[in-house]
Amino acid sequence: MAEVQEKSGGDGKKGAQKKMHIRVDFTPMVDMNMLLITFFMLCTTMIKSQTLTIALPSNEKVENQENMSQASADDAVTIIVDAKRKPGTAEVDSVNGNVVNEVYYYFGKPGGDQGMFGAGGEIIAANNNLQKSEFLTDEVNATGDKSARGIRQIIQQRNKEVLAEIAKIKEKYQNGGFGSLETKEEREKAQELYDQAASEIRKNENLKKPVVIIKSTPQASFGSLVEILDEMQINSISKYQIDNMTRVDSVMLLEYQKSHPGN
Repeated sequence: MAEVQEKSGGDGKKGAQKKMHIRVDFTPMVDMNMLLITFFMLCTTMIKSQTLTIALPSNEKVENQENMSQASADDAVTIIVDAKRKPGTAEVDSVNGNVVNEVYYYFGKPGGDQGMFGAGGEIIAANNNLQKSEFLTDEVNATGDKSARGIRQIIQQRNKEVLAEIAKIKEKYQNGGFGSLETKEEREKAQELYDQAASEIRKNENLKKPVVIIKSTPQASFGSLVEILDEMQINSISKYQIDNMTRVDSVMLLEYQKSHPGN
């Protein structure tokens, strides 16, 4: 609060002008500032950490948890993300300081039905069924070779029955089969019906669909793993999981790189 004090000038002489001294008390201002700081601390949303949320299947009602990561050899597709190595060495290659990622894949069991190891534990290189994807997405690679198979093309080929059914309901949605698309409310309702229909197709056990197992070497970048997860959503893969590299996976990868130097 402000306080005004009057003081007569001229040592009390008659007719002298009176002088006023104003004193402002800032104590209430301090209290108000503390209240404002407390208010903003409690009501302000702090910067949230940027994290990746992955929706994985629940393990509830699973009688044999040891078989949770098992898939039939006919449906299994294993994708391995690795970093490109310098020719003839195990040293990671990079361009302008960025790791160059490479994608490998194999169908069914590692090494096929006969496996990668003989009776005495020796490596059978001829059984290596690992293959290399030319590029991560369906874009044409730097050489312009349109015949090269990207990982998206491979996934789509294995999931073609599901994608064909989803293409039908997508056309139905665009033609107004799930309701009018004129207003925002109508579009939201139609989108909800489309999502329900697409979810039923992905869960349909009568359709042949792959089970994708994603693995990554320690040298691969986190961004490449995220791109592979994006491919699962883009291609409507309903069953996929992230797993650890096994000994046989590492052997297959090393044998492939050894037999394809500079590739």
